[in-house]
Amino acid sequence: MESIYELKALLEDPAIHNVLILPHNMPDGDTLGSCIGVYYMVKHFNKKGYIVLNDDIPSNLSFLFEEEVKCYQLSEIEDIHFELSIAVDAGETKLFEDRFEAFKASNKTVCIDHHKTNSMYAEINIVEVAASSTGEIVYQLMKNFECNINSIAGQGLYAAIVTDTGSFRYSNTRSETFVACSELIQTGFDFNRLNVEIFQNKSYEKVLLLNKVFDTLELYGNHKIAVVKLSEALIKSLNLSEYDTDGIVEFVRDIKGIEVVVFIRHLGGEAHKVSMRSKHNVDVSEVAMLFHGGGHTKAAGFKMDASIDSIEAKVVEALLKVI
Repeated sequence: MESIYELKALLEDPAIHNVLILPHNMPDGDTLGSCIGVYYMVKHFNKKGYIVLNDDIPSNLSFLFEEEVKCYQLSEIEDIHFELSIAVDAGETKLFEDRFEAFKASNKTVCIDHHKTNSMYAEINIVEVAASSTGEIVYQLMKNFECNINSIAGQGLYAAIVTDTGSFRYSNTRSETFVACSELIQTGFDFNRLNVEIFQNKSYEKVLLLNKVFDTLELYGNHKIAVVKLSEALIKSLNLSEYDTDGIVEFVRDIKGIEVVVFIRHLGGEAHKVSMRSKHNVDVSEVAMLFHGGGHTKAAGFKMDASIDSIEAKVVEALLKVI
């Protein structure tokens, strides 16, 4: 791909010193783990990378940043001029919110991503839809550029891949994914700790939340479509963060007979976040795009300002046409 050679030329450019590295908002394992890989990739070329967030790091992923890799808030880097900005695992600019102005202000912009709905907003777009994760793409870039992948980068990239493939259960997993993970494990990170931190640290409150969300379950289309809902008040009553809702939509999807699950979460006022997952042949990214969202074939979402009943009716109507 020509874009890969263009990225390498930028990283070799002696006029580039500071690199802005942007994960998407509400960061998950793929965007954060991939950012760690990008940090070490630019460091290999003697550049200074700055990972800039506008959200907290999820508690089950904070261990990824215990060593030398640091995250910054936008206010901490206002006086730094970035010659290069790299967006990581973000298919559209609204996923940066107020950080997008800093992204645009750099001399050159790059996007590394695997979402099929990517809007190609950067000057250089490295988008590989067939890849299991952005982490897999960053791993391959580091290999192509002959970067040293140390245990910290290896841990981050493995976390990126294992979370975005659902521990290798999702259909985006391919043979190249296992090759990458085999080599990443050889970097020497604590494999057992990674699995415990990410997958085996659910709070009692989160388990209780799952129980309460199941009380809202509605089925449509001969029980092939499941809709569950979550109010902002319930999250606050259990003293949970938005990150504690991760995994709910996948848990419902795994019920026998359900083909598509829709999770509608109240954000406040009439604002709602809708997450969709499919099991077999329904492309939920196409449905999400009807509502100005996007994502992957089997995992997509959008935000909408409307009543929860109106959103449910519109999404179910769209799904009934394709299921």
